[in-house]
Amino acid sequence: MQKNIRVKYDVMKIIHAFILTSFLLSALNVYAQSEVLSGKTINAITKQPVPFVSIGVKNKAIGTVSDSLGHYLLSYRSEEISKTDSIFFSAIGFQRVKMDFAQFLDGSKAISLKELPLTLNTVKITAVPRKMKSYGRWSASLLFFPGMYKTVPQFSDEKGREQATILKIDPDVFLRKLNFAISRRHFQKIKLRLNIFSVSKGIPDRSLLDKDVVFDISGSSLPGMPKAESIDLRPYQIAIKGRKEIAVSLSILDLEPLSGDSSRQAFFIPSFPNPLRSSLYRMKSESSWQKVASSHLLIGLEASTMKTNIADSQQEESLDYITKINPELSKALYGNNHGKRIKVEQGEIYYETYGKGRPLILLHGNGESISSFRNQIGPLSAHYQVIVIDTRGHGNSGDSKTTDYSYGLFADDLKVVMDSIHIKKAILLGWSDGGNTALELALKHPEKIDKMVLMGANLFPGSSAIKEDVIRMFERRRDSLMITKDPASDHKLRLSRLVLQEPQISADELEKINIPTLILAGESDVIKTEHTMLIHAHIKGSKVQIIAGEDHYLPLKNPKLFNRIVLDFLAQ
Repeated sequence: MQKNIRVKYDVMKIIHAFILTSFLLSALNVYAQSEVLSGKTINAITKQPVPFVSIGVKNKAIGTVSDSLGHYLLSYRSEEISKTDSIFFSAIGFQRVKMDFAQFLDGSKAISLKELPLTLNTVKITAVPRKMKSYGRWSASLLFFPGMYKTVPQFSDEKGREQATILKIDPDVFLRKLNFAISRRHFQKIKLRLNIFSVSKGIPDRSLLDKDVVFDISGSSLPGMPKAESIDLRPYQIAIKGRKEIAVSLSILDLEPLSGDSSRQAFFIPSFPNPLRSSLYRMKSESSWQKVASSHLLIGLEASTMKTNIADSQQEESLDYITKINPELSKALYGNNHGKRIKVEQGEIYYETYGKGRPLILLHGNGESISSFRNQIGPLSAHYQVIVIDTRGHGNSGDSKTTDYSYGLFADDLKVVMDSIHIKKAILLGWSDGGNTALELALKHPEKIDKMVLMGANLFPGSSAIKEDVIRMFERRRDSLMITKDPASDHKLRLSRLVLQEPQISADELEKINIPTLILAGESDVIKTEHTMLIHAHIKGSKVQIIAGEDHYLPLKNPKLFNRIVLDFLAQ
């Protein structure tokens, strides 16, 4: 009996070796005599690089991953691709970009990606008992060694290759640790991405993550038994609710060869024989998933099960603990961090509060949300009680009105919020549309304002205040949105009209304002410099700074400079 089992496993090994060798040889053929295109992936708003963007042609083993600076090299053979094929650019936290390959060839190779609103699950402390559980395996005595991540001289690009396994899980879990085995480490360092997918018809379907999980693994040329690696997932706050199975994948983003040995490099995630399971792989981010039958990758998860709401957690999963071990995560939580809501006329306003001291209210711009101040909340809340608000119809704030937005309406909402939380007087920091709202409140209720900081504000619409190309952009957007009839388009149409029709403040009205005011704009701001100077000239005692080399997005692009200017003014 044992002999028969051994023979069966030997046959299975041969089958696996044949499948994976065929896979490797086919990949070599694809990349031989390839053409190469270069480009960059950038943030559509900040124009900063977006690193590690997955690039792939639908249902084909063609693609790559941009590097840490957003640069990419895409290799392909012209006979393997049609100009009508779709190419995708995808990154966790950004809207997916799709275009025909012909459009990609003819257009700019600088690909702009728009950030998605963050919807991270937040965590609170409770006394609910919880169980620690493990899913999958990361050790076994009998192993296969599929070399899914392996390069030889003919390979031009190993980036984007991905292996996955499907795990049965409890319906509600909070992920704590990723465990996986590596059986060969013929590299100096490798950068990997963890992804977790829903499962449809036995294959990975849709990513369930809203934060990129990227990490490095050190290598070695020494042979040996598989070694387990563990990655702490608690800082990423991955809570999965209502699913009985998920697909867990690892994909390669970059690989640094051993010194003096760049010709061959590899690492293997081994699998163990399991006639009831299959491992999965794909060559690139948009190629089809393939199954390797009767095998299970050595990948597993440790998690705590949740008996109640997904937001419940133990002390060690609290926000305080998690943000201590990963301070950058706190920025991602702004806008989704157990805020409060206040009813206003035909709507509600969502806000969050940080720090102690004199009240400082932050007002964001058109189409933005609380998270746009992610680089200001921490530094400012060290000195003030920061109240940051989602404007009506933005972020987590609701709106049931159907009439056009106005800054006067936003100012009325702001007064309701201040009165509701018993703030008699506050400092206002308004960026873009937020600055316009601050001006409206200063005209209606000057007694509510201690000081004002206005960044990129304007008094009225039109080309005397706003640069012409920005106006044309909003006009085109308005015209296209007027054709589409759905709630999302109606909201965007109202936002476009707001920019084109509002505010309606005369320079003479500013003479009524007697509030210490700092007026800021970038040298290349969308608001014309002469208009910014007009505001300064009509607010008595105001100060103005036009920041050289900066634009409308100074708080996002150069937060240290912006925060220092604001704090210096408020300290006066």
